[in-house]
Amino acid sequence: MKKTVEFLRSEAFVFLTLLAVITSQVVHTMHLFETVRVFDLSFEVNGERITAPNWAHAFVFAIAIESAILMFILNGKRLPSKIYAIGSLLTNLLYYKAWQLPLSGMAASVLISSMLAGSIWFFSDLFAEKVDAPRMKAKTSDEEDNLKDLLAEETRKITFKTTMPANAR
Repeated sequence: MKKTVEFLRSEAFVFLTLLAVITSQVVHTMHLFETVRVFDLSFEVNGERITAPNWAHAFVFAIAIESAILMFILNGKRLPSKIYAIGSLLTNLLYYKAWQLPLSGMAASVLISSMLAGSIWFFSDLFAEKVDAPRMKAKTSDEEDNLKDLLAEETRKITFKTTMPANAR
């Protein structure tokens, strides 16, 4: 049981959960991107319309947008990540067309949209903390070691001055 709890707290599990949440969001972003596409990449072959290039383009766009939150957080840019999370919330609301639903559907849409965008934001923050924790611990340890070295050197200087014979000063 202890190993299970350790795994559930691990950065690997946080990252896997974040990927699952981002994957859900990618579909919403792809759909929204397709609704406002300006340039059609599809083509016709033997009377069949091939739209795969449009969807591949939307997929790359969505992955880039959804990965941006994680990249900003991992690089210490908290404000842009929060702006992107708000963008994810608005994307979800547009995807679900909350304003067209009855009140109960609207409430569910807003709740799901908030939970998904919030999960991306909070899991990204949590993952960044887990990644930064060993680095911060090492930095703190290095600072403590430097401080100890400095204090030891100052103590040696003080000890030397107080143990010198009075006539040698």
